[in-house]
Amino acid sequence: DVELTDPRGRTPLELAVSLGHLESVRVLLRHNANVGRENANGWTVLQEAVSTGDPEMVQLVLQYRDYQRATRRLAGIPELLSKLRRVRPLAPPMPLVSKVCPSDVYRVWKRGESLRVDTTLLGFEHMTWQRGRRSYIFKGEDEGAVVMEVDHDKQVVYTETLALALHEPDLLLAAMQPSEEHVAGRLTSPIVSTHLDTRNIAFER
Repeated sequence: DVELTDPRGRTPLELAVSLGHLESVRVLLRHNANVGRENANGWTVLQEAVSTGDPEMVQLVLQYRDYQRATRRLAGIPELLSKLRRVRPLAPPMPLVSKVCPSDVYRVWKRGESLRVDTTLLGFEHMTWQRGRRSYIFKGEDEGAVVMEVDHDKQVVYTETLALALHEPDLLLAAMQPSEEHVAGRLTSPIVSTHLDTRNIAFER
């Protein structure tokens, strides 16, 4: 069992990364060890890899993290399409009611197997909310789905086609290999673990 934990709650992958055992990490990742898991201190496998200072370790963990994210996303498409078919059409604005984001609004449209979300809240980085105007459009199709990200500020559209069947997993894994610049950026940036208390954030219709 590649997810079995030791007495300190560490999986074999977490232990191998923290000890800098690159070949052990490679074998565990080939056997689908979970890269997205956080340890008891809130550290991810990628953060542990960065702390080793080994570029090859960081490249490997980054590649498999993105690969696992992509495969999970593809695996969830059939269930998402099924749920979209059952939900009635809607277009309500949903303001985020909280002291930390008082003016931010999500607006959601749904028709058939298509969904659009407009938002002014992009993310949270270094204890600061990142804001802008974005639209995320999901179009369900017979063979999968098309996902579009519309950046209204830059007037750019990013499109990704998601197929229901993953015919070439090796090609997908190869496509996820990060650039040397990306790896270097990770190694030279501070390791930050941010936690947000969501208990006081609410949605209103």
